[in-house]
Amino acid sequence: MNCPVGPDYNACLRYVRVLLSALLLLLAPQQVSASPPNQLYKVDIRPKGDYTRIIVRLDAPPRYSVSELPGHRLRLAIRDTQGTLFRKYRNYSDNNIGGLVFSRRGADMLITFAMAAGAGWHDVSRAQISAITLDVGQRFKHRSPEPYLPGREKIWHGVEKLVRDFDPPVKTEFLFQPTDPKLLKGMLDVAGQQSFMAAEAALYKGYFSEAEEAFTAFAAKQSSVRPLALYRLGETAYMLQKYPQALAAFREAEKLWPAFLVLNPGVTFSYGDSIARSGNLSAARTLLAGLIGRLADKKFAPVLLVRLADILARQGHDNEALAVYRTVAENFPDNKANLMARLRLNDRHFMDVTPWTFGRVAAVYEDIARKSGDFILREEAQFKYTLLEAIHGEPVAALRQVMAFQRLFPRGVYTTVCRNIRETLVVLVYRQTDWGRDPAGLIRFFEEQNDYLAGCMEQPEFLQKVKQAYADAGRPIELIRFFSGLLERQWAASAGPFLYETIAENADLLGDNVMAEKYMLAFISKFPNHPRARMIFERLGMLYHNEGRYQESRDKLIWLMRKGEKAELPESFYYLARSLWKLKQFAEASRAMTQFLAQTPRPQRLVADAYFVAASALESSGDRKGAIAMLEEGLKLPNNPRSDELTYKAGSLWLLEGDNSRARVYFEQVIAKGSDPDWRKLAQQALGAISIKP
Repeated sequence: MNCPVGPDYNACLRYVRVLLSALLLLLAPQQVSASPPNQLYKVDIRPKGDYTRIIVRLDAPPRYSVSELPGHRLRLAIRDTQGTLFRKYRNYSDNNIGGLVFSRRGADMLITFAMAAGAGWHDVSRAQISAITLDVGQRFKHRSPEPYLPGREKIWHGVEKLVRDFDPPVKTEFLFQPTDPKLLKGMLDVAGQQSFMAAEAALYKGYFSEAEEAFTAFAAKQSSVRPLALYRLGETAYMLQKYPQALAAFREAEKLWPAFLVLNPGVTFSYGDSIARSGNLSAARTLLAGLIGRLADKKFAPVLLVRLADILARQGHDNEALAVYRTVAENFPDNKANLMARLRLNDRHFMDVTPWTFGRVAAVYEDIARKSGDFILREEAQFKYTLLEAIHGEPVAALRQVMAFQRLFPRGVYTTVCRNIRETLVVLVYRQTDWGRDPAGLIRFFEEQNDYLAGCMEQPEFLQKVKQAYADAGRPIELIRFFSGLLERQWAASAGPFLYETIAENADLLGDNVMAEKYMLAFISKFPNHPRARMIFERLGMLYHNEGRYQESRDKLIWLMRKGEKAELPESFYYLARSLWKLKQFAEASRAMTQFLAQTPRPQRLVADAYFVAASALESSGDRKGAIAMLEEGLKLPNNPRSDELTYKAGSLWLLEGDNSRARVYFEQVIAKGSDPDWRKLAQQALGAISIKP
């Protein structure tokens, strides 16, 4: 690199020196290790009744941490330590512990094992002693609080792996270099040139699926443009996080056109990063280090340094990686790499915070997100800030933060994770809120979180409370709309019967018989053996009767006539009887109405008409005396609104029986006491007819 003579010379020279020193760390990490690794050589496990003592012996006093994991597991992480992975302890178990798994994470040794239900742990290690001593048992269960607030278990599960291992594609500062049209002209016809340039434009604009489809088609053909198409396909697959496909495309392209990589540093980076993500960290480090050497005078180099430090960390050279992160963070304040390095350094503290200490770490992520102009980096920082709030923050505030993140990044790489987090927080907010004092608030909550209610569905009385809130607010239309939407959710399947029935009820309330019928029929079809199916049959029969569809009403209710059957709704026998009467099935109508009249309780508004229908059915079946007896029973009702009609009907039946004197008594009662002028007039006419008979 040649630094220009002038006022910027010293700054330029310092820049180069920093890059070279960092590059030295990257190329030869084994030579600059801060200290030789510790050595784990023995593990003693000593059951002591109500607790078990674990002693880990090392060559030197260790640096370590102990943390609890989901599933009531404990993890001991020993820094910069090597040793045997004692596989024989995988099957070990006693009353307090079981399944000890030894593994490596970079330069660290991890020991992970399960604790018995109700067990806790206590660290009894002594300073400056080359051993770690942990006691695990029931007596220590209150000594180690969970690293998250109650109810956050689902969020906490998998967080460590997400923070440590999740690695979205890196967007460098390399400018996209579209292919020279003159070059394409020698490879493709006019239509092909236009298609290839359109595919490159799609790649540049971030329409990766569209670009992938186009470049795949070009790469499938044996033509002069195939090597270039393979490179572009590799770039596209890299951005789609299809790293094996990207690597395969890059390797095939390199065989056909290796010189292209020298001229295109952005492609070289994607290639090297794809190699790293395939697990071949040494090859990736070599390729990217060479790229840095060629670009020492460019602003891109610090970003590549951070990426190479990531590779170092995965290779176990944690100290060297930290040194590079700190170098970049301290020396490149105006470069994107500064924020990348700060984020990596902040990640080191993510798993160590508590509900009382997470604010400082969260603030760093928030600051990085605010300052970053790079979408991918801003999204990652904002997500980690949001994740800390979700794990450790107050539920209402945490939920607001997750919702804000989703608005900012609606289709980002964390979409699925955010959905799960939001569902958990929605349950927590629901549980901690006294909705009885704020039914309107419950409606707002239900509508706002409508897509995230999977957990709430498991809460007793959740939907019942929502139903009641809508009923109190007089909003049946909105209730129908939202409950209909829930029927399309797989996670709401268990609530299907309640949803179908509620929608039908509210449709009936609105007078929408078509909708009510639709959802009642759907209920019967989907849940024929459900305890509420009988109720739905009865309501459907009632609906059909009120619409004058007497045969359908009869078909839905006739099962009530079977011996021993009881109606869920007292009025069901009434509507069955009336439908049978309308169908001129008088004997069955009489029996059904008698069943209705024998019930307690019975809807008073229907009783007077029931006596009339029962009497009419008996009359039509030839039992006039029975009909008269039924009418007389009906006339005993207090404040009977149909007293005039029943009295007149009784007189008419006695007249048909040929007992004019008894008929006269009933007609005279209508004339003397009747309140309806029409029935009094008819009674007078009937009485007159009796008087003039010979």
